Amino acid sequence: MLLGSTLRKLRLASGLSQRDLATRADVSPSFLSLVERDKREPTLSVLRRLAENLRVPFGVLLAAMLSDVTQSAQAAGYRDALGDLVEAVRLRLLTSGVPVHQETLFANEDTRPKDR
Repeated sequence: MLLGSTLRKLRLASGLSQRDLATRADVSPSFLSLVERDKREPTLSVLRRLAENLRVPFGVLLAAMLSDVTQSAQAAGYRDALGDLVEAVRLRLLTSGVPVHQETLFANEDTRPKDR
């Protein structure tokens, strides 16, 4: 599913071992391993701590988790208003952080030397 692979990719990109991230997020390394393999789902408070320690917006991990819920509902044959709502919330979470990150990326642009 999406949450486990997203979490693993972000952890590796941050240069953290499972043990390091687990310690920082106050979970066991075995639990983190289960989450990365989509065998367990973290609570929202654990998800928030993981996001903080990976230095990513909480919405990114929440969107991945909601995507898993949407896929599970579709696999079970449910595609109704609730599934549409979950998908809309997931997309909103994914896109809401983009302008903030773009702002951060270009914040120092005014301090660069101007070409003449």
